[in-house]
Amino acid sequence: MLDALLAAEQLPEEYQDRCQDILCNDCGTKGKSRFHWLYHKCNSCGSYNTRVIKI
Repeated sequence: MLDALLAAEQLPEEYQDRCQDILCNDCGTKGKSRFHWLYHKCNSCGSYNTRVIKI
């Protein structure tokens, strides 16, 4: 459901190429995710239970 929402959402141009460093609260993996106001998907396990650790 969140995947479809994010795919349909168009961010302002100045944010489209930005990434954020995230930490997954489910698998403990650190990684990068495309910028979003609320949702950040873990590239390792696919969970959205993440937190931003660096913008």
